[in-house]
Amino acid sequence: MGNNSTNHPLISLAENSSREAREALVAATAAQFLDSGEECSLMERTLFSDILVKLYSFARQEVRIKLSATLAMADWAPIDLVRELALDSFDIAQPILAFCPILNDDILVEVVRECGFEHRMTIAERSCIGELVSQSLIETEDKNILSNLAANVTARIAAHDFEHAMNVLSETPDTLNSLITRHDLPPSLVAAAFAIAGAEARDLITARVPPRIASRLVSVVGDCTAEAAAKATKSAFHHPMPERVIETVRRNAHNLNVKPTPGFLVAALMRGEREHFVRGIARILELPVAGVSRKLASAETESIALAARAANFDSSIVRTIYETLEVRSIPWTIGDDRTVALVWMRCSPGAARTAFAKGMTN
Repeated sequence: MGNNSTNHPLISLAENSSREAREALVAATAAQFLDSGEECSLMERTLFSDILVKLYSFARQEVRIKLSATLAMADWAPIDLVRELALDSFDIAQPILAFCPILNDDILVEVVRECGFEHRMTIAERSCIGELVSQSLIETEDKNILSNLAANVTARIAAHDFEHAMNVLSETPDTLNSLITRHDLPPSLVAAAFAIAGAEARDLITARVPPRIASRLVSVVGDCTAEAAAKATKSAFHHPMPERVIETVRRNAHNLNVKPTPGFLVAALMRGEREHFVRGIARILELPVAGVSRKLASAETESIALAARAANFDSSIVRTIYETLEVRSIPWTIGDDRTVALVWMRCSPGAARTAFAKGMTN
């Protein structure tokens, strides 16, 4: 552009202040900008960007859509122009919010605070958003937005915002489980998360902590009052449960002493906690502990398969239980696979329980 910049065709349009001239100027600038794109000199790109930002309100819908589509994947896009597009209506903003690599956290936070639901949902799904962006999303306390954020494993979430999100989601179990089973659940919130988690989420949480901590978590959740749980949690982890969590536990105290899950029991068995495993099976099947212990002590494939089927375990777990319980060093064979398959084919969980309990006494 150099010495001929004063003769640039955009200049004559800029000298006309009518709305029509402004719309024409924006359209012409956008067209030239999009045609030259990355090949623009820095001076030209700065000129184009200044015009487009200052006269953005005069840009027609189709011009804005073209700008958004072109700049969505451009690492050379002018940041001020990208901001205008991000704050526009959702149809225009969506490609920028979802993909634009130069969109920074400050602009994303501004969009969350200034724009609506669709903008926020898209940002919640955006890769690698920072803690400030996650915080602004959590502050909306919108459960649908938090659901998207919880599922976004690349989003960074600070510990205090994790706690806030847990409070918001305390009454929506599926989304709560997605949040608290994230890889970055803060250690200070493990106990509180375990207290309000569903069965599968508890299995995932206990699998990530040492056996001593896992046992402590089960003990905390087994307490019959929320106050006792909160006190134990604070003592063990130096972090109290969130108030809304405590209230949820209080309302559902009679349900907290839940039956152990298959995953938790198998994990206990593999840690060498055989008695814990046997008691858990007995509790699930509502059979006497002594009788269950005698049946499992033989480590017979059929008995183990019947117990596992009755407890709604997956058939693939039977071999793991067998090999962990087996003390005679008798290897698993293809015949054992057939036995398990027959039990699953012939018996419902109820029928398997009846067969397993046959001849059992207290």
